[in-house]
Amino acid sequence: MTYTSNQFIAFFGATGGCTNACLVHTLNAGLHATALARTPSKLTDMLHAQGVSQSTIDAQLTIIKGDIADITAIKSVLFSNKDGNAIIASQIISGVGGTPQMRWSIKKPVTIDNPEICATTMNNIMKALREIYTEYPSTTQHKPSISVISTTGISDVHEDVPYGFKSFYHVALADPHKDKKEMERLIAENMAEADESTQLFRGFVAVRPSLLVGDQNIKKGKGWEKLKVGQEDKPAVGYTVHRADVGQWIFEQVIKSGGESYFGQRITLTN
Repeated sequence: MTYTSNQFIAFFGATGGCTNACLVHTLNAGLHATALARTPSKLTDMLHAQGVSQSTIDAQLTIIKGDIADITAIKSVLFSNKDGNAIIASQIISGVGGTPQMRWSIKKPVTIDNPEICATTMNNIMKALREIYTEYPSTTQHKPSISVISTTGISDVHEDVPYGFKSFYHVALADPHKDKKEMERLIAENMAEADESTQLFRGFVAVRPSLLVGDQNIKKGKGWEKLKVGQEDKPAVGYTVHRADVGQWIFEQVIKSGGESYFGQRITLTN
């Protein structure tokens, strides 16, 4: 996909491992981006640690201070109106997630600090887009695609978790996975609406990695080309996958190409 100088990719959850790695590759490729961050200095520090210069950040990245409850901030990530030129993000990458927390429970020992954070984020992104489309109707001619980082273990079509992880995924991780599933449902339900004018995105991709390991450091991955890639009806089943590799796969296969060949799919990634 060829990007023009006024196009940009919108990132949510940019301090998370997979999304941060994807953002690093995006900036290194000379593309422009926006990102929502509760603490902008944390994001810039993470980018510096990956070798992204301050000059690159200044020239290519706009960081909006705020969180996923702030609709105004979300709109600023998704939309630019400089000199009367209304521009909406060409793609949205969302890797928002909660922080795992252990609790004394045999049935559900793992929860997250905000058990509805993924669904809430998606609802708010969708609300922000509706407001943008209403205020600036011309933006509906260039709706963004959206790619979300979800998880294996939530499919109603085919088991995508190895036998040794089934109890861990379907019992211990039931709460966070319920949230991921609701996030996907919200997008798919909107995209299935018969009236195309009410569809908020031009396409969507749900990336379902197996258990994430490692951090965002793009030099520590095993290589995105080595990943096993599957779809919901024929998933790639494995135990773990490196965060940096997931981030680079999204950059290489979705951002660089535009992602059209994956629209409407739930993609499983594993080592």
